[in-house]
Amino acid sequence: MKSKLIFIGLLCLALIAVSSPATAQFKKLKEKAKEKAEKKVEETVEGKEETASDTSTASKKSTKKPASDTTKAGSTTTGTSEDMALYTKYDFIPGDKVIFYDDFSSEEIGEFPSRWRLDEGVFEIAKQGGKNYILCTDQGSIRPKIATGALPPKYTIEMEFYVKGGEAKSHWFFIKWYNDQGQEIGNFNMQDKHRTHLRILDKDLASKELSAPLSGGIHNMRVMATQSTMKCYIDNERVANVPAVEGFKPADFGVYMDPWKDEPDNPMLIGTFRYAEGGKTLKQQLDEAGRIVTHGILFDSGSDKIKGESYKTLADIGALLTDNPTLRLSIEGHTDSDGAEDYNLNLSQKRAESVRTYLINNFKVDGSRLESKGWGESKPIDKNDTPEGKANNRRVELVKL
Repeated sequence: MKSKLIFIGLLCLALIAVSSPATAQFKKLKEKAKEKAEKKVEETVEGKEETASDTSTASKKSTKKPASDTTKAGSTTTGTSEDMALYTKYDFIPGDKVIFYDDFSSEEIGEFPSRWRLDEGVFEIAKQGGKNYILCTDQGSIRPKIATGALPPKYTIEMEFYVKGGEAKSHWFFIKWYNDQGQEIGNFNMQDKHRTHLRILDKDLASKELSAPLSGGIHNMRVMATQSTMKCYIDNERVANVPAVEGFKPADFGVYMDPWKDEPDNPMLIGTFRYAEGGKTLKQQLDEAGRIVTHGILFDSGSDKIKGESYKTLADIGALLTDNPTLRLSIEGHTDSDGAEDYNLNLSQKRAESVRTYLINNFKVDGSRLESKGWGESKPIDKNDTPEGKANNRRVELVKL
């Protein structure tokens, strides 16, 4: 009797196993493979925090996570500046009025980026290393939603892009310009980790190899242009310097991405994108308004450590102080409204002090000529309800005393 019951039990188990649909088994295997691939992609990306001039993360009067930083409250690091030896030939200064800014922090994962227009290709928002990016899964192009027409007389474009380290081939990234008919009339591109190219109106104006191939991680493409000149940069290296661009009248611009291969562990990503109008020189601002507003002094995320990209702006301020020995300035830090007020106030004060210390140490400016003050979020110059407004509010001002 006992052996009969055991036999019946085993028979039931076998029937249950047989009755399980084969498609369900395949579905489970497929889902596991997909999860494994997604995890592998996530692990290969070296997430680098953004370097906007304000990044504060303590929750502001609520549990809302700030969009402009991912550093936790209380993690502020101390220090004055990065080693700027590599930036002595870096003369990029970002435009002082932000027209378009997107770090994709408010976007839904898997959706098309809402503040961009699609020309062609397949694009979606992906989270890698704790930060959102635009992921291109096929060759294609997109454009930021900006008013089309003649670009400003002076402007800058900044774009992060991802490079896989090791022996992997690099994707190709382009910033492209279009005329008022939508036709491409120029492009600046980065190829294979070390080759750059600038082509305007069917003319090859600059082609340069970087001093060293790009390492794995997030890098930057930057353009500083006027109606007649153009400079292009990869990270801290200037790769194009065109003194005269005749007949070049772009009405729009965008991003084109061309993948090396469709590999799950080598995603094609672009990160924080900033487009700004250039403005008056430091001296012009000081003479006309008695203050200088600059977005060219950058800091590590959630810290008072000055980024190396700030070299040119700081050098210009140092020269202004050296050439005008009676000039006295109040260095004032400002943030957007993300994060707790007291955190922002403390961070902005420390950043102002770092700038003061840098100018004293590197330009031998008498400390009595410089004061420092942090205002946090209390003195906005733009609205805090748009990415562009927040980017404009994240700044350092130098006020004539």
